[in-house]
Amino acid sequence: MKICLVVGSHRKNSQSLKVGKFLAKSLETKGIDTLLFDLGVNPLPLWEPAMWEKESDIKKFWLDYSEGFGSADAYVFLSPEYAGMASPALKNFFLYLSSGDLSHKPGLIITVSSGMGGSYPNAELRMSSYKNTRIVYLPDHVIVRHVESVLNSETPEGKDDEYIRSRLSYVLSVLVEYAKALNQVRQSGVIDLKTYPFGL
Repeated sequence: MKICLVVGSHRKNSQSLKVGKFLAKSLETKGIDTLLFDLGVNPLPLWEPAMWEKESDIKKFWLDYSEGFGSADAYVFLSPEYAGMASPALKNFFLYLSSGDLSHKPGLIITVSSGMGGSYPNAELRMSSYKNTRIVYLPDHVIVRHVESVLNSETPEGKDDEYIRSRLSYVLSVLVEYAKALNQVRQSGVIDLKTYPFGL
């Protein structure tokens, strides 16, 4: 099994990346392969309609950029909250994803806040990123609040740190089981993206 993590922060060495690395390490200890896309280090150009053309330069760029992305069994999307919104880099990333790579695969939303925020990116991604991607978001999500004070060492440093580690471990276990179950859906033969490529 392979799980892809997409870090949506615009910053290099971001707190979102710290959380993503923690999650990747947790998955790898369970014997799961991981693939990490850090949009702070490797930003995508602004999406443009030329992506719909098979031979466009931006389409070729995306195919190279996203190598290995579509082979994952499940996805984790990490977004900081910028002015009450999901990261623009992550929203831009979703515009590229209309080829069926995410179709009927489970997705987990993790949002990150330096304070008590973090709820709006979850709502925004659930509302607007699933239509053409056909991703199936878990009912569970996690908001990592006061992110600077947690996940900084090998062992928990206080009750909040211990709680968030436990919650993240739990939701990753749920994601793995969803990945197993939705693989059966994709193998069933009922999915027809050729006739119905877009959501309504």
